[in-house]
Parts: sequence; C-alpha cells; structure tokens
Amino acid sequence: MSNSNKYGKTFNCSVLDYNKLRTFLRYAFLYGCYTKDDFVERLNYSESLVDKDYKRLLSILGAKHFKKKTPKQTRFRMNYNYYQNTENYLVKSYYAKSSTKLQISLYFLILQILKREMDVNEINGKIPTLSDDFNIKTLTRQLDKMAQWDLIEKVQHKRNGKLYYRPKKDFFAALTDDELGQLKTAVEFFCNIEFPSIPGYYLSNTIEKYMKYYREKSASSKNIFLYRFKNFHTVLEEDIAWKLLWCINNSIEIKLQYFFKNGIGHKVIMPRRLVIDIYYGRWYLIGSTDMHPINIYRLDKIIDFEILKSSCVTPCSMEELDNCFRHSWCIGTPQKSDSPSTIRIRFSVSANEDLTFLLNKVKREGKWGTITDINKKSFIYTIKINDAKEIKPWIRSFGHYAEVIESTLCDLREELHDEWGEMLESYGIIS
Repeated sequence: MSNSNKYGKTFNCSVLDYNKLRTFLRYAFLYGCYTKDDFVERLNYSESLVDKDYKRLLSILGAKHFKKKTPKQTRFRMNYNYYQNTENYLVKSYYAKSSTKLQISLYFLILQILKREMDVNEINGKIPTLSDDFNIKTLTRQLDKMAQWDLIEKVQHKRNGKLYYRPKKDFFAALTDDELGQLKTAVEFFCNIEFPSIPGYYLSNTIEKYMKYYREKSASSKNIFLYRFKNFHTVLEEDIAWKLLWCINNSIEIKLQYFFKNGIGHKVIMPRRLVIDIYYGRWYLIGSTDMHPINIYRLDKIIDFEILKSSCVTPCSMEELDNCFRHSWCIGTPQKSDSPSTIRIRFSVSANEDLTFLLNKVKREGKWGTITDINKKSFIYTIKINDAKEIKPWIRSFGHYAEVIESTLCDLREELHDEWGEMLESYGIIS
C-alpha cells in the first residue's frame, strides 16, 4: 500500500518490523516531548525513518490525532481525550502490517471465486496469472493461511483423501439488524474492559462493515460508555502479548531481547504468566529460569523474542507461583523476609464532610484489605502486601484524606512525606 505526499512522490505505508512503529507510537503518545533529534540520538532512528514513520501514521491514523510543530523544535505529540471518543485509534496502526501485492490480490480473488467447495486445481483454473513467479504452490500457501485465520474452511474427504476449500457460513445471517447493533455495542464494551482487546476492535469493525455493505444499514457511532482506566497505549504490546500467551499455554521457552538496566541483552526464560496493570496500563511477563524461578519483565522493554523449544520442566509449580503473588498489589514479590508488609492507613474527613464517598472508594479499590470503623468521620484500612512501594500511588490519589499510621519492613509514611516535599518544591510551593 502506498500513498502520495504533497510533492507527488509515493512511499510505502506498510512496515516489515512493527517494533519500530511501536516505538515511535509509544514515545509520541505517552510522552509527546521527543524531537526528531531525540529519536535519532536516543532510539537509534535515522532522520529519514522518523519522517517515513510519521507519514505512515498520518496516512493510517489520520492527521487529527497528531500535533507535530512547536515554536522552536519539531516534536511528535498525539492527541488523547477519552471524553470525546473512547475508540482506540492506535489499533489501526496494526493495519500497516506488510503484505505483497500478490498476497493482497490472491486474498480478494479467493473470496470472490470460492462460492462452493473447490479443490486447489479448480481455484487455480479461475485465477489469472498474477506474476511470473505465481504457481499452484503459492496459491496453496495462501489458501492454507486463510484457512488458519478462519476466513475459509479446509476439509479433507475420507472417500478420496482430497483436500477441498469452501467459504465460511455467514455467521451474522441469523441475526436481525437490531441484534447486530446490540452485538456491536456489547463487543465495544468488552473490548475496553478485557485484555488483550484488539480482536474485539476487529470484530466491532467487521460488524460495522457487514451492516453497511451486506445490510445497507448504518451502525451507530455514538459513544455511550466512559471508562475509568482508559489506556490506549496498552494495545501497542498486544501482538507480543498474544505470542507470549501461546508460548505460556504450550510451555515453550523463549530467548528475550530486552532493555536491561545496563543495556540491551538476551536471556532464555520459560514464560509463565502475563499480568496487566489496569491503573497505569502496563503489561508484565512473569518468567522462570533455572537459577531464578520468578523474574518479572515489562513488555514495553521487550524488543523481540525468539521461540526455542517446548519443555515440561519448570523451576516452580503454578501453586508456588500463586503463593508468591498472593499478597501482590500488582506484580511485587516478597521483600527481605517471607512475611508481607503490614500497612495501616487512617482515612478521615472534616466535621462538615460526608465519609460515605471515601468509604465506598476504599471498599471498591482496596482489594483484600480490611476496614475498621473508628467513628462517623474516620476509619482504619489494613492490608498485607509484598511490596509496600506499589501501594503508594493509590494512597497519593486520596490526598490529605489518607494518613499512613503504620508500615512494617519499611517507613512508608516517611517516604510519602519526602515525595510530597519534592513535588511541592518542584512546583515552587516550598523552598
């Protein structure tokens, strides 16, 4: 796929390596403060690649999502306002997946030709010669790939042993227009609260196109939901997440290429579990090695990985893994001693304020912690967690309504006090 720029030249919108495009999107979307020089110096980009990736994304996502120019330097920044639109436009970046002209042509020709059960020779007889290197083996590979993607069906007759291909049944035919609309609404809801979510976005788009071209109906485009923790950028790691889930389910070892503290390195691990932090929108991989049964890796630091071999031997059982994270607020492992840290927090309001909202918020978000009433204006919240540092952002979200009165294994009260001081100092409130 190509597109023309204002000078009449063309460029290829597709990409062979999505990792580069993912990096560009992550820094433009999450930070929005990086210049072209930053991409070249820090992220090993060339100037031409920065320009090409920007053009690709303009073509695929649309210019309305970008703010490029500032008074002094060119910075790449992306717009984000989930009050205006909850649709995750970053999903469209996966449309840039590279395909050859032959693959695209065969895809549409097969869907047009395959109206009944046919073998590869029958299909080949109806397809024109598309290129000099086109042959029946190329067609078979494309048919098998489309069958693997569940776009067509592949069947083998017992009588003669021959392989046949046939179109998929119209899944939506039994649904009324109203039911299709309701299904689209349900899919849009669940693909924003369940992860990985990209298949949900693809399904929603499929229903919309089906209603438009098969039913000649317009699907509703109204945004009827708002989401509390809406993090668009989580989809950028989903292609990695899907591959890792397959490796986890099949006990496959992998060789990670990863951004470690001392630079890029490689490590062979057995992936065990994926965790997503909804609050911050960050994926984590729990992996095992012979030396360390539990290691934690951030997916946004995984450059790539190589699939090695299957193995039925793991350093620790799933029960041991569950016990390790039983007291994890998110992904923290036990610190210093075997016992978790005990945290006690007093929540209180002033004499003229109502405690109900604060109490309900803690009940809703406080996980396995317990609440002890003091009086009508305050209560104590107690929880045991592996890593006390993980709960600090949650405590800070309550502002002056929350006060740490006890924390074992660390001085959480003093740490929060120092952090508040640093923030106030950085804003010039105290000096």
